Amino acid sequence: MQLWLDDLQADLQARKRDHNWRTLPDVASRCCPEMVIRGQSYLQFCTNNYLGLAADPRVIDAARTALDQWGFGAGTSRLVAGNTTPHAQLEASLARLKKQPAAAIFSSGYAANLAALKTFAAPADAVFSDKLNHASLLDAAAASGADHHSFPHLDYARLEARLRRTDEKSTRPGQSAVNRRCWIVTDTVFSMDGDICNLPQLSSLAHHHNALLIIDEAHATGVLGPDGAGVAALQNAQAGIALSIGTLSKAFGSVGGFIAGPQAAIDSLINRGRNLIYTTALPTVCITAAQTALDISLSEPWRRNRVCTLADQLRKELQQLGYHCGQSTTPIIPVILGSSQAALAASRKLAEMGIWVPAIRPPTVKPQTARLRISLMASHTDEHMARLVAAMKALRQSHDINTCY
Repeated sequence: MQLWLDDLQADLQARKRDHNWRTLPDVASRCCPEMVIRGQSYLQFCTNNYLGLAADPRVIDAARTALDQWGFGAGTSRLVAGNTTPHAQLEASLARLKKQPAAAIFSSGYAANLAALKTFAAPADAVFSDKLNHASLLDAAAASGADHHSFPHLDYARLEARLRRTDEKSTRPGQSAVNRRCWIVTDTVFSMDGDICNLPQLSSLAHHHNALLIIDEAHATGVLGPDGAGVAALQNAQAGIALSIGTLSKAFGSVGGFIAGPQAAIDSLINRGRNLIYTTALPTVCITAAQTALDISLSEPWRRNRVCTLADQLRKELQQLGYHCGQSTTPIIPVILGSSQAALAASRKLAEMGIWVPAIRPPTVKPQTARLRISLMASHTDEHMARLVAAMKALRQSHDINTCY
């Protein structure tokens, strides 16, 4: 055991040396623009509560009512006795939102991604995933046992070349035909860069190479497209999607994940999806909170408009200050600083000014692309935004920060 612990300590020391050491913040308030963290009050720009619904009084009231009616823990898996009427109602609502025949809810977005690929991708298959996909999608591809190929971020020419090579291998003369499916897997909004995939192009590639397209709309659902249906709806590409994965824990302010798709696929997940079968059902209070938030998002489109407008304005102002914000077009705005040391120094400086934006460092992002990841909410006021811009201006003028990158 001591050798194992020594190895762990060596790894932790290396992380400290390379400015990649992490600790957990002690948060003592609700997920709102103003939060108490480690005993101090901050204006935060780091959560994925895009529509500001995680602490909405209507969501809280609905959750209280559900708590009184259903209690908290489900006590067992959905297949045994954990599947309540609100579970079925929310699945129907999510299927309608995604314009799919059916949907299935999971304990988290991570579990939904694992279920999608572990259930449907076989060892003989090939999975092609964008290199900047969320870790859960990359883990799912690896866990599926399929032949996993990653392609450079948004480089669909490279993807097409790899698909073509796979086609050629499966049709070589003198070889028996292989029952091999190809899967293309992508985030629609990339969580650390805030940029968007091109679904019409991916759908065309999938169609041409007889591949199946799986999308993760975690950061798009509730925020982008008509009714907040996501990038597939925004780009009018819903018809080419095999499975649409999403989360309840971002725009809908609750917890959990879901997969929407054809009825046969959802029935297969219920019968074969280990990530659904062998876990306790989400508490009904979480389901009710998500349903209420979804209903609010549909009836209050100003929330989507507000957060996207704030993002457009902030991006412009940051770029005018000389910051590099990548190709972001969403409420996720990276401020790429390069080294982990620079990102940590910038985060600390902002904290001194009462602004909470943690540094994002390797391995979450590639080496020398450490950054501040600013994410916005509909509940950020104009005054909040002015304070952030003033702080970023002061940060830009700071000699200590400028010497780090």
